[in-house]
Amino acid sequence: MNILIAPDSHKGGPDASLVASTIADAWRNTRPGDAITAIPIADGGDGTAAILAQATAGRTFPFLAPGPFGLPQMADWVLLGDGKTAVIELARTSGLALIPENQRNPLRTTTRGMGDAILEAIQHGATDLILTVGGSSSNDGGTGLAAALGYILVDDSGLPVPDGALGIMSATKLRITSHPLLERVKRVRVAVDVQNPLTGPQGAASIYGPQKGATLNDIAHLDVCMERWLDITGLESFPGAGAAGGTPVGIKLVFPDALFEPGISLVLDACGFDAAIQKVDLVITSEGCFDDQTLMGKAISGVAARAAAAGVPVIVIAGMTKFAETYCVPAAICHVEASTRVPTADITTRITNLDAATRRVAAAIETILQR
Repeated sequence: MNILIAPDSHKGGPDASLVASTIADAWRNTRPGDAITAIPIADGGDGTAAILAQATAGRTFPFLAPGPFGLPQMADWVLLGDGKTAVIELARTSGLALIPENQRNPLRTTTRGMGDAILEAIQHGATDLILTVGGSSSNDGGTGLAAALGYILVDDSGLPVPDGALGIMSATKLRITSHPLLERVKRVRVAVDVQNPLTGPQGAASIYGPQKGATLNDIAHLDVCMERWLDITGLESFPGAGAAGGTPVGIKLVFPDALFEPGISLVLDACGFDAAIQKVDLVITSEGCFDDQTLMGKAISGVAARAAAAGVPVIVIAGMTKFAETYCVPAAICHVEASTRVPTADITTRITNLDAATRRVAAAIETILQR
């Protein structure tokens, strides 16, 4: 058989490249006669910039940026192989993985670092931007990013309000002094991994707030902050506005002509996925937890859609599975295998479990494909 292995990273665990090599090694050890192609992928969240750099022979540029709480930290951005397109990943400046679990607080975290990264990239000569907005720790609606680029919320005294969602509540208007470097930008693409609205039951705070440390009271407060942000800017919510704690709203304010597109589609195009899938009999993909959010524009949804179009079956080997009984698995996915039923933070254990799960699937593959 010809096998295409196209996994995402496992949140809080192994990156996509390590997941791909683990599955490939385990498969070869069980079925040494199969031909394997590995294409690590991402959907706009953690690791997307690195995946695109690898796919296009790009370069990574480190710099000092404000972190999730505004304190200086080392971050980076990527210049693709074309020499003009910069990839700026929100997870590298305001990522959830940058904050210990007991310190997470989406009321106070900021996206300012991403705004600084945009300026760094433009100053270096980038004219086209790809902004990836998954994996964030913030729920500030992109106010920090916008402020770094000259779109500043101020209070009654005309003073800038503090960064973070809470600062929005003391704001009365928006002071715009657009940064002159922005005039050099010709094209902005925004890779979003979900289609949630900004507020409400399916909004940024309700769906993603708890994993960022938000309580039920925090969620209600965050929704009020985001509604106030919309009122001040005059913008309206849109599909995907709830990604990354509302960061797309700040991006749309600064770059009204930005093109918002599924992050997984952007990555699959850059990695040559469509050409690779024409030569295989089976696709194996993976993520940390296969659950109700999987098909909301995340990596596996994109893989499954393209595999279905090509008539190629898909197997998911996930870290865990967790979804409602009414959850519908796409027809292209013929089998889902969980590596474990018990969450674990230890990467070595997660890799061991993934190896074992892959071997189980490989040993039973003929039966699985005949179902």
